[in-house]
Amino acid sequence: MHPKPQQTHATPPQEQRYRDLAERRASPDALARRERYLTAVVEIQQRLLAASASENLFERLVAPLGEASDASRAYIFEAHRSPDGNQLFSQRAEWCVPGVQPELHNPAMQNMPLEQQMPHLYELLSRGQVLCGLVKDLPPEEREALEPQQIRSLLILPLWVHGTLVGFIGFDNCTEEREWDKLEVDLLWAAAGAIALAMEQRQSERALRERELRFRRIAENASDVLYRYQLAGTRSFAFISGVVTKSLGFTPEEHYRDPGLWHRQVHPEDMPLLEQLLSEPHRMSDAPVVVRFTRRDGRLVWLQQVVTPVLDATGLCVAVEGIARDITERRQFEEALKLSEASFRLLLEGVPEPAAIQRDEHIIYANSALVTALGFERPQDLMNRQLQEFLVDEPPTPEGMVSLVTGEKRLRRKDGTVLVTEFASLPLLFDGEPAVVSIARDVTEQRKLQSQLSLTDRMASMGTLAAGIAHEINNPLAFVISNLGFLLDEMRRMPSVLPGGLVARPEVDEWRSVLMEAREGAERVRQIVRQLKSFSRPDEERQEAVDLHAVLDSSVMLAANEIKHRARLTREYGPTLHAKGNEGRLCQVFLNLVVNAAQAIPEGAAEKNEIRLVTRAGEPGRVVVEVRDTGTGISPEVIGRIFDPFFTTKQVGVGTGLGLSICHGIITSLGGEISVESQQGQGTTVRVVLPAAEQGARVEKPMAAPQIPITQRGRVLIVDDEPAVGRALKRILREHEVELATSGRQALEKLSADSRFHAVLCDVMMPDLGGKDLYEAIQQAGSGLERRFVFVSGGAFTQGARDFLARVPNPTLEKPFDETAVRRIVRELVLSNAATVGN
Repeated sequence: MHPKPQQTHATPPQEQRYRDLAERRASPDALARRERYLTAVVEIQQRLLAASASENLFERLVAPLGEASDASRAYIFEAHRSPDGNQLFSQRAEWCVPGVQPELHNPAMQNMPLEQQMPHLYELLSRGQVLCGLVKDLPPEEREALEPQQIRSLLILPLWVHGTLVGFIGFDNCTEEREWDKLEVDLLWAAAGAIALAMEQRQSERALRERELRFRRIAENASDVLYRYQLAGTRSFAFISGVVTKSLGFTPEEHYRDPGLWHRQVHPEDMPLLEQLLSEPHRMSDAPVVVRFTRRDGRLVWLQQVVTPVLDATGLCVAVEGIARDITERRQFEEALKLSEASFRLLLEGVPEPAAIQRDEHIIYANSALVTALGFERPQDLMNRQLQEFLVDEPPTPEGMVSLVTGEKRLRRKDGTVLVTEFASLPLLFDGEPAVVSIARDVTEQRKLQSQLSLTDRMASMGTLAAGIAHEINNPLAFVISNLGFLLDEMRRMPSVLPGGLVARPEVDEWRSVLMEAREGAERVRQIVRQLKSFSRPDEERQEAVDLHAVLDSSVMLAANEIKHRARLTREYGPTLHAKGNEGRLCQVFLNLVVNAAQAIPEGAAEKNEIRLVTRAGEPGRVVVEVRDTGTGISPEVIGRIFDPFFTTKQVGVGTGLGLSICHGIITSLGGEISVESQQGQGTTVRVVLPAAEQGARVEKPMAAPQIPITQRGRVLIVDDEPAVGRALKRILREHEVELATSGRQALEKLSADSRFHAVLCDVMMPDLGGKDLYEAIQQAGSGLERRFVFVSGGAFTQGARDFLARVPNPTLEKPFDETAVRRIVRELVLSNAATVGN
């Protein structure tokens, strides 16, 4: 309710004024004014009732009130908010008597911050009080605003709605300083209350229209169809949003004109569902239901609908309000997804790689390749099992995490064998639910080849290193052995020049023994170096006749440290056997077999255990080598897998699982066979069968011819970058005239200046100009001197050097030297070239 005003005067005390007014109340003028006010109040009530929603309410009210109040000007201000939230007041209507200046269009009367401009007035109005009095008695800031308008007295009443100041109505007197009595104020207050009630109603109607407008705007701009279907009376659409045109191709107006439109366009199978939605919405309330419709253009659409019943005061359902969402694209996607998943199944089934689909860590699909790879017969054998259980040494997936098997994994088959695979996994939707697809690629053979290549590289590096070591050892070893032999020969030939004779001295025998022991040790070193040279060529692919006994002896010598603490070695060799193969590769095979046999025997009981090497002729054209041991043996469960790559029965860090696999590859590549027989606790026999070398195949160069007595002294040039080697050869050939050259270039200068040498002993491997380059330079000169070359090798470990020595007809002497062979070869060259060189 509008509060009762508290009249505020700016002139003498209220009691005195009311006494004065009481005296005037009885006058005829007072009665006439009261009649005018009552008439005006009745008139504005009638105007309020007759006013339309779009009509300017205030313009029709100020004139009757202005005329009844006998004021010079009557006006109404309305409160509103600025964009930043501040309260402002703007003049909405005005009535003036002739001769008074209107202020309605004065910009100062619009958007007034009343609280700042007239704080006294604002404070009265906000407390529900009226301002009544003379302008001259008002505060200075208000006088400054009112006096320029020629206002002499005024009456201002607040307009309240729900306890809030929404405006005010004012009356100005510009001709005299008159006051309004209490009756006038009360009557005008009644009029102000009626205006406030009308404003309240207008505001409610405006708010309702705004809400309805916002709803319609939201409905029209929403992507879903919003509708209200009237059930009371004739069934029809009371409202449907414009987006229905996009969904069904029919406009809202067509829906309003044709209530049965949906019943004609619905899919026949969904007709009962639609009827239930529109007739019994309480049974389908808030539950999404999908109904199919045929669009105007004939296409099928899916509308997912949620409906709510509208009830009247008696609880009767009078309408249905619903939201329909077009899910056609989603349904088409789902259908396409089903087709895609079916195609995906066919694709995975046709993929040659093993593949599985898991959901919640359990296999829900396995293709045939995976079933075969794991050693099962049917896909059902893998259903609901975890892929994780087939992975070797794979930690379990932490709880709450999705297992995406990626990278290289070892996969254990049903029979216990292991495959090396590369996995790739990714999440996807399968049958409409999250899942994980994992595809594996079997890389067992690839890893085997890579490991073999790696091992071959290491073996080649080790062979190169061994050849280099042999070469470096052979140089000092050559002159050590030669010098020891020279000292022994000198001690035998030394004459007795002192009384009693040097030979008769007792310490001479000890000197001789020391020299012989030193020479024997050097010879043992020479044998070891010779085995290193044999082992240093596993990368050669050349096949030739190979002495198997020599290969076995070399392997045993290299494995001696593994054997001596575990078992005694027994050789059971048959007749000399030659196999067709490669010496370096066969040395690698038998070294591996001998080491395996030794490692199968625990240390500490060498006298009770044995490693036996057996050779014999096999079937026609085949030779057999057996490596037997009395070790722990191999269980029947794993003996069939010992040639598999990466399989080993040794402890971690001892074996790689590649040795026997590589041996199997080498033997089969040579046309042979390798097999194993074993009993646990009794030992193992590894049998190697190789093709025999053809009859007449030579393993070594022809034996040296019988020694020919010296008949002539020759000239010999020794070329070696190791001066001590040259001096050792000079001592061996002391019966000849020997010259030394410590480099290939020095030798080339000597031979270019003087070609009268019966023999040239040339080292193969030299830093500046090697034996091969020196030979070819002399050959190009055309002197024929290259036929007198004898090559000296401490280990020709390059392929080019080996090919060169195999190509030229010249003899080769290996370091350390066989002194007899050195003297014989030089003697033959001296005799054969005597006529050419001359004395």
